Amino acid sequence: MNFIKEYVNKINAGEEVVSSKVKILYNKLSNDIDNPKEIEIYDEINEEYEKHRYIFDEEKANRPIEFIETFCRHSKGRKWGGKPVILELWQKAFISAIFGFVDEETGYRKYKKALLFIARKNGKSTLAAAIGLYMLMSDGEAGAECYSIATKKDQAKLVWREAKRMIKKSPVLLKRVKPLVSELYYEEEEAIFQPLGSDSDTLDGLNASFVAADEVHAMKDKNIIDVTYDSMSSREQPVFLETSTMGTIRENVFDDEYEYAKNIINGYYLL
Repeated sequence: MNFIKEYVNKINAGEEVVSSKVKILYNKLSNDIDNPKEIEIYDEINEEYEKHRYIFDEEKANRPIEFIETFCRHSKGRKWGGKPVILELWQKAFISAIFGFVDEETGYRKYKKALLFIARKNGKSTLAAAIGLYMLMSDGEAGAECYSIATKKDQAKLVWREAKRMIKKSPVLLKRVKPLVSELYYEEEEAIFQPLGSDSDTLDGLNASFVAADEVHAMKDKNIIDVTYDSMSSREQPVFLETSTMGTIRENVFDDEYEYAKNIINGYYLL
């Protein structure tokens, strides 16, 4: 099932109401599925341009979706607590876009950074936690290091705690992941999932493979984003996920990230 195509069809038919930017973005992604493009990327290490052709791999796009809907459980509420997470179409399309576009030669993912800015009560913490658990256990990354980050460690713990509760609600995950006081530990791959804040004791020595930056609108400086993003440099296909509501703090990190993403959608930068 190609969820990007399904989402685009519903958007264009008026069945899904989205912003103009989201419409432009997903129509472009749909076109990239049909017409894979070869792009040149400058390799700073070798100091030369490399050509890469990115195709859409539906199996890789659907793998995290299947993991989430099979193993992840809602952690709260009388109605949903303990029940399987069933993703909405927009969530499936979003995940497909991150995981489905890969280098035809190496199989490595095209996109390393994704931004999700949505209104409250739309499940962004649940989605970030579920993607984090997939990256911890099933992405095939040896010694994966997954982090939930925010300005304050208490804020960073929100996504991390959601992931921890998901594990406790799932007998299958609980057999494989140890929910410890300060981290989730996947012994089979010696992988970890931890919360980090700008106020954490140390941010040195990180080798992140997945980062969920929560409530970007509340960040007044980019230090923790820059530190954790730079720590991904030795990973072949990391994922950096920024999530936020449309907060009231302006002229800070949120505006910079939003402006950059807007310029990509408008075609000023390569996508």
